[in-house]
Amino acid sequence: MRKQAESLDFKGIGFPISLQAIDKFERLNTEISVNVFGFDNISKVYPLRISKFNRQKEIDLMLLENKHYCLVKNLSRLMSMQTSKHHGEIVICRRCLNQFPNEKVLEKHEDNCQNHDAIKIVLPEKGSILELKNNKHLMRVPIVVYADFESFTKPIDSRQPDPDRSFTKAYQKHEPSGFCFHVKCLDKSSEPILFTKTREEENVADILVDMLEKEIDRVWSSDVKEMIFSEDDRAKFEKAREC
Repeated sequence: MRKQAESLDFKGIGFPISLQAIDKFERLNTEISVNVFGFDNISKVYPLRISKFNRQKEIDLMLLENKHYCLVKNLSRLMSMQTSKHHGEIVICRRCLNQFPNEKVLEKHEDNCQNHDAIKIVLPEKGSILELKNNKHLMRVPIVVYADFESFTKPIDSRQPDPDRSFTKAYQKHEPSGFCFHVKCLDKSSEPILFTKTREEENVADILVDMLEKEIDRVWSSDVKEMIFSEDDRAKFEKAREC
């Protein structure tokens, strides 16, 4: 192990090595990519740091609570007990730790998965229900608006990433093409309003704001009524000492 360590470049890296320092280690040792996983009793194995590089030597490490790194020789064997009842070898995505039947399916999955943060997906237990119990904290509001955009994705040009530096690669732009919103009131609601862009120069965001303001004004003004407040009510109001 000492002989192998001496062949690596640790210039400017302190020990114990932090997760952030692994970025520098990869820049100094361009033939190695390093992935780090954690472990707890809830989500079991989960990704802590997944390398941006697909290199000749791919190293998987487990970071324990005492800040000690352990080498993971076989990720498939490590994950098999928590992902599948199948006792044979499984194919694992290092970013989300989901399993796949073969490498071909994994490659298709990775094209999409690499655009998201590395995270272990933990689903709720079957039959479990999430509900609000402190109903006393609820407060009704007179008007609620539900709105949603629809967009086209347009490819955009970007320069080639530098593997020796941290980078973010933008590859597509979301161009709004339409929207739908629904105004809901305490005692009534209007019909959902739908808009679809028909000309390139139309600014969908500005149109949404304009239409929404008009609809809110219409709904709000239609509900304004004169308060029924008799002289007897006024006398009781003046005498009241508690709200």
